[in-house]
Amino acid sequence: MRTIKLIAAGLSMVLLPLIVFYSLGGIQERMPERAPVVLDPQEICTERWTCHDPSALAALWEATARGERPLRIASYNVHKCTGMDFRRDPGRVAEVIRSLDADIISLQEVLSDPGETASAQMRTLAKKTGMYMAVAGHTKHKKDGRYGNALLSRFPISSVRLHDISLGSFEPRGIIDADIVVGGLTIRVLVTHLGLWPVERNRQVDRLLEILPERPGSPLIVMGDTNDWLPGSPALQRLRARLGEPVTMRTFPALFPVLPLDRIWIPPSESLRETLAHQASLPSRLARIASDHLPVVATVYLKAIAQGTASR
Repeated sequence: MRTIKLIAAGLSMVLLPLIVFYSLGGIQERMPERAPVVLDPQEICTERWTCHDPSALAALWEATARGERPLRIASYNVHKCTGMDFRRDPGRVAEVIRSLDADIISLQEVLSDPGETASAQMRTLAKKTGMYMAVAGHTKHKKDGRYGNALLSRFPISSVRLHDISLGSFEPRGIIDADIVVGGLTIRVLVTHLGLWPVERNRQVDRLLEILPERPGSPLIVMGDTNDWLPGSPALQRLRARLGEPVTMRTFPALFPVLPLDRIWIPPSESLRETLAHQASLPSRLARIASDHLPVVATVYLKAIAQGTASR
């Protein structure tokens, strides 16, 4: 027993300074002003995959724009398509995404190399799920490929801006800021993955809110992995004050979800029609092992968010 206590005391002496350092080490850091990188249209993946039926796709666009069907949005941290069983399998992640039937989906921790290589996960997932367009927002180069965020969409992505929200020596982070056109209506979609430590999340949320207009003139969606679960979190409180209540459920770890890390904001928040972490019977079993997070889904009618935006 005495040996165990000594070991515990030793670990505490090592870990506590590390926790303090990484929580406060960047407190004096100022996030530098960085102009967004505006992607060339050729950098947005627009290939018409063989699984597309152009006429069906056009009918879906029109039905969504007329409000005959809801817009379905999802956010999913795919953990480089590596599951809880430590097996990397983009195919089963694609199966989970297909089962969500999402029109727009944000991905975090995805590899996005070009071509047909194993590290071209974004391209593979877009192809296997029948998404019309895809855009990568990689934040770092890992030994197995470009790594970061991605956005998949059934609707045309007209323009994309990439924002670097990295702070000091913490892990690089970014925001995909895209305009998606649905039947003549432009929806601004922001995808991000915030930092692990409170000090960097606070700075990153400050920058995210600076990017957004006080009164958006068009519908807005903000989503991703916030890495934050505390109800009194200052970063989450500021996001709620501007964007309203988010869609969130316990999504991590996928096998036994405890922490609500992943969120979708669609202001005004009362326009949300449905929220769920993926719970359907067979896909749910797959979702619990395909990644270390569960996906979050929200549905909303375009008329509801367009009218809510106009009245703000």
